[in-house]
Amino acid sequence: MLRFDPSPGREARPPSPARGEGKTPLTNPVADMPSDTSSLGVSRFLLLAVAAVGVAVGVGWAAGKLRPARHSPAPTNPPPTPLPATNRGEMLFGVYCASCHGHEGAGDGMSAVTLRPPPRDFAARPWRFAVTRESIRQVTLDGIPGTAMASMRAALTSADVDAIVEYVYHLATSRPLVVHEPTEDERLLREAGFIDMRGVDPPSLVVADGANKEVKLSDLKGKVVLLHFWGTSCVHCVKELPRLKEFEASLAGRKFTVLHITADADNLAEAQTLVDKVAPGLRVFADGTGLSPARFEVQVLPTVWLIGADGKVIGRAHGMKDWSAPTLRRLIEHSLPIAKQ
Repeated sequence: MLRFDPSPGREARPPSPARGEGKTPLTNPVADMPSDTSSLGVSRFLLLAVAAVGVAVGVGWAAGKLRPARHSPAPTNPPPTPLPATNRGEMLFGVYCASCHGHEGAGDGMSAVTLRPPPRDFAARPWRFAVTRESIRQVTLDGIPGTAMASMRAALTSADVDAIVEYVYHLATSRPLVVHEPTEDERLLREAGFIDMRGVDPPSLVVADGANKEVKLSDLKGKVVLLHFWGTSCVHCVKELPRLKEFEASLAGRKFTVLHITADADNLAEAQTLVDKVAPGLRVFADGTGLSPARFEVQVLPTVWLIGADGKVIGRAHGMKDWSAPTLRRLIEHSLPIAKQ
């Protein structure tokens, strides 16, 4: 159908085709494909994608394995800042010494009441040795046998020893001195080289001789008893046996006896044979349980414990002694019970 332009002098044009008319319609090639072909293509695409991801992961893993490992430096603490010597000495004293000597060195630590002999008050005089840094160092390193003061040689470095020595010297010299006048008993014990343990109950002790005859320490009450712990392999012990025999004989009939207790012999008969060669007639004993050296804190040989006639400990000493010395005789004679008139 022709459309006429009503305007004069113009020729009529054919109408433009309507939208959509005269054009080739657009089509979706996937949609136009058969349904089976479309599903197959998607599956192939997904498989290819998974394979590509797997290859990428494998390549990355291999590259990481082949790459040289990076070693990070191990974490370290910053260098410690040393405390001033005085503060460090005070800290070490608090760790190793205060439980016995107390924080002020007055001998009043929490453990002091259970210790025999009791710990020293550093301000008390006299000391058993000179009050010097060197003497304090010697005791710190070596300890005092037979007391709770153990050797600190393995526990402290050289710098720590210097610090603790300086602090102990400070405690010993900075506080007002406590002058203690020793009693006669204390003086005799100190002069004879014995540690004061008066009033302490000794551990129980049962020993037997080579004939298997038992002796109980508790049965000897009324006599002064010297417990002599010695060893067959101890040269000093064997050397002092003859003098100790002579000392005991010189006090015969005065309620004094010595028990020679071997601390290292497995065979008592062999120990008796050895004694018969150096001190004939001396009777040796052994503790069948083997516990007496530990109970009596035998740290070195020889060790002696002096037990009073009342059954209480008077003192103990360590190391070889000269039993002919007047100081030892005075101590023993002073400890003997007074003879009845």
